Amino acid sequence: MSSDTQNPPNPKEEEEEEEEEEQQPEAANNDNNNAGSISKKAAKKEAAKQQKLHSKAAASSLSSATSPDAPDPLAAHYGDVPLEELQSKAVTGRQWTEVGSLTEELRDRTVLVRGRVQTVRAVSKKMAFLIVREKGLTVQCVLSVCPDVVSLGMVKFATGLSRESYVDVEGTVSVPDSPIKDAVEIQVRKVYCVSKAVPTLPINIEDAARSEVEIDKALQAGEQLVRVNQDTRLNFRVLDLRTPSNQGIFRIQCQVENVSY
Repeated sequence: MSSDTQNPPNPKEEEEEEEEEEQQPEAANNDNNNAGSISKKAAKKEAAKQQKLHSKAAASSLSSATSPDAPDPLAAHYGDVPLEELQSKAVTGRQWTEVGSLTEELRDRTVLVRGRVQTVRAVSKKMAFLIVREKGLTVQCVLSVCPDVVSLGMVKFATGLSRESYVDVEGTVSVPDSPIKDAVEIQVRKVYCVSKAVPTLPINIEDAARSEVEIDKALQAGEQLVRVNQDTRLNFRVLDLRTPSNQGIFRIQCQVENVSY
């Protein structure tokens, strides 16, 4: 006759089982804590990455907006006038103002002038001065970078104009702080080159306009100025005729012809 025998329970095994059961929830809690810690670190890392990308995009956008090589939304406000637009196809209706008519009474009014570039002076990348001459009279045109008005591209275009180029300038008349130098100025909004002169002229108008008396005084003071000889004046007569002295001679001749006896 057989009988089943059963071993008595081992106290050590029971204690080990109880310890394992207690350690299982602790391990689960540790896993949850580690997962939470990792997810927080990942979230912070992702947020920092997004912030870095956002800052980089903002810097790139700002750089593109201020870069002269970037597409300029004000590109239509400056540039060379196409040849077909210079042909007399239709009346434009634009009103021109002579440089000699610019007075303080025109303050804050928009004017359109046409003349030759006498000098160009770049103060910085964002500011330049353009002296425009018409019939022997000059006006200072100011280009200063301003949102939606004047761009870096416009200032760069103006500073690249060669002397004696024929330009159209549209802007607002303003009275400078130092009226001793200029009666009025033009705050430029648009500038177009009608006819571009060669980069280097054979003679400068300032040199051709200088008298012998000025040259002699400069020599006595130890300063040497450029003297334009008569043969050079005749070779480049079209430039020599633009000097104030020659322009004055033509005006006198014109008035003499108009005198009625």
